[in-house]
Amino acid sequence: METLRGPQITLNDGSTMVTEVVSDEDSHLCLYVLLQDMLKVGDMVVGFGVEWGFRGSPSRSGSSSGRNIEPYSHSSSHSDKTEQHPIPRRVEQHIAILTLCTKIGCVLIRLSPSTMSASLKRFLSIKDIIFAGVHIKEDLQKLKEVHGTVIRNVVDMSEMAARVYDQPRFAALSARDLANKILSTKFEQKPFAALWSNWFDQNLSSEQIECATIDAYAAYRIGRKLMESGSSSVKRLLF
Repeated sequence: METLRGPQITLNDGSTMVTEVVSDEDSHLCLYVLLQDMLKVGDMVVGFGVEWGFRGSPSRSGSSSGRNIEPYSHSSSHSDKTEQHPIPRRVEQHIAILTLCTKIGCVLIRLSPSTMSASLKRFLSIKDIIFAGVHIKEDLQKLKEVHGTVIRNVVDMSEMAARVYDQPRFAALSARDLANKILSTKFEQKPFAALWSNWFDQNLSSEQIECATIDAYAAYRIGRKLMESGSSSVKRLLF
């Protein structure tokens, strides 16, 4: 049986995660491996996370989207040596990485700012999979607006944990902080160096890969914990 390929990351709870980084166009086999293992072991929870990045693009006249930044000099050769005119640019925020984490490992999928493969759309639409994320409202909205993608069965673990444990403040916690509260494992804070790095880089650093893996793994562990709690709140939301 095919398995994930990539660096092995040792987590705080002692488990080891294999993380494979692929482009969306090449994600089909990884998604197949995840799904086959989930069906085999009967664990249909997937930790869901995203990493946002910024990309510059030429600004269109009258456009209101994006944030204008300082123009840069556009160098080209003109025989008449006419004056060079700077091209205004803007910065747009896009989802650069979509991370999916299960019991066997994580897949970091590099997304295009404007397109998404049919394979990934089909995987995200499988109704039997529970996608567990934290503070994902904006992520889901962006995926729908840009890619037309609607995830069939996605649950915000921060909101669910707040209901299950009757702790409203849990709704404001990050995946790692929430995991620290309800799991017996200590998750380190997300490093700022990775948080503000270039997530559109074709060669992600080991720190970036580890950072995205830990976030999605924390969401997966929280999802499993809440599923096993047998809470009536969980049953109403999931079944």
